[in-house]
Amino acid sequence: MNTHKRFLFSTLLLLIMSAWVVSCTQDETDMGLDLQDPLTLYHGKRGTIHMTAATFCDDSLSTVGYSAGVFGNAMYQDLGAVEAVLYSQISIANSTGIALSDDVTIDSVKMTLVIDTLYPIQPDSTVRRVHIRMMQLAEPLNGDSNYRATASIPDGNTCFFDGEADYLYGSDSMVLTLDTAIYSVLKQTCSRDDFHDRTKGFSLRLAPDAQTLITVNLAATNTRITLYYHTSTAEDLKYNFVINSGAVQFMHYDHDFTGTVLQPLANNSGDSIDGSRRLYLLPLGGTKVRMNWQPFIDTFRVNHPTATIHYAELVLPVAPEGDTSRAARLMALKINDDGTLAYVTDANVLTNPYTYSGFDGRYHADKGYYRLRVTQHLQELLRTGKDHGTELIIDARRSTAFPAMLNGTEDGNPIHIDFIYTE
Repeated sequence: MNTHKRFLFSTLLLLIMSAWVVSCTQDETDMGLDLQDPLTLYHGKRGTIHMTAATFCDDSLSTVGYSAGVFGNAMYQDLGAVEAVLYSQISIANSTGIALSDDVTIDSVKMTLVIDTLYPIQPDSTVRRVHIRMMQLAEPLNGDSNYRATASIPDGNTCFFDGEADYLYGSDSMVLTLDTAIYSVLKQTCSRDDFHDRTKGFSLRLAPDAQTLITVNLAATNTRITLYYHTSTAEDLKYNFVINSGAVQFMHYDHDFTGTVLQPLANNSGDSIDGSRRLYLLPLGGTKVRMNWQPFIDTFRVNHPTATIHYAELVLPVAPEGDTSRAARLMALKINDDGTLAYVTDANVLTNPYTYSGFDGRYHADKGYYRLRVTQHLQELLRTGKDHGTELIIDARRSTAFPAMLNGTEDGNPIHIDFIYTE
C-alpha cells in the first residue's frame, strides 16, 4: 500500500513538474516580442545618426489604377489648399459589348459610391451636405496612359449631376440620382471599345467652398452606375455599369501654396525647401521628404570597418504646430542607382519589420513621433558605401487627406536614427 502511495505521489510530482516546464516554455515563446521595444532586445553599442533633409514636390505621382479615389477640396493650416478631381471611365462587364434596344425605356439612373472616408472626420450619425458636380468628358480616357497627379481631361458640355447630396457619417455609401442627360449616353448597342469612345467618361468634383475630401472605394463591387428600365414585355429591370477598378480611373490634384511656407514650391516645383527647421509631408501629390545619410556612411565605414548593425530605427518627431491633424502612418522609399524608387528592404521582408507592431511607421501619440524600422536599409547603405537618398511619404498618399509636419534636422528634438551595433 505504501509502495502504491509512493508511486502515485511520484507520478503526481512528475506531472506537476511537466506542467511547470510546459508553462515556462509557453511563457518564453508567448511573451509577445511585438509589445517590447526592439532597442531593448539587443546587446551592443548604441549610436545616433543625424542627417540632411529637405521637402520636395510630389507632383510626378502616378494616380491611375488604384483601389481608392478621392475628389473634393481642403485647406491645410499654413500649408495651402488642394483640389482633387476624380476622372473615371464608364465601362461594361460584358467583353462582347452592350445591347440596349429601342424597346428599352429608362426609368432612372443612379450612381452608388462606396465611401471609405470623408475629411474632415466627424462623429458617426453626423450629416455632411456637399455640392457635387459630375460632367461628361470632352474626350475618352486612354487605358494605356500612365496618368499622373498633374494630368487632366477637359469637361464636355453635358452635365450628369449638379446638386447637393447628404452623407451620413458611419454609413458605407452615397447614392446620387443622375440627370436625364445621361440616358442617351448609356443607351447604346455597340462593342465595349465603342461604348468607351461614345460615353467618354466623367469627372467628379465638389464646389470650391465644400472643404471636404471624399475617398471612394474603387475596389468595391457596389461602386457603380445602375440603369433602371422596363420594356414592353418586362418591368423592374436594371443594368449595372462599371465605374470601379474594372474601369480606367485617375486623380488630378491641384495644390495652391501661395502665401505659405511652401511658397518656393509654387514658384518652381523643382525647387526644395531646407529641412533644418521643419519638414512637410502633404498627401495628394503635395510634398515628400528626401533624407541623406552619406556623411555618416563615410565616417562610420572608416572608423568601424568590422561593425555589424543589429537594429536601426528612424525616429520622426512631429512638430508642435503639426500635432492637431496628422497622417496615421509614414513609409520610406529608397532611391536606387538609376534613380528609381522602391520600398526600403525592411518593408519587403515579411518575417522582419512588422513583427514589431508599432515600429512600422505608425504614429505614437504618447511619444509624439513616428517610428520606422530601417535595419536592413542601413546595412545595405553601409555595405555599398553609397546613399542616393531615402524618401519619406504618407501611406496611401493618393487617397488620404491627412498631412504630417516633422521637426527638422537642426531642431532641439530632430529626426534621427537610433541604432545598435557590435564590432
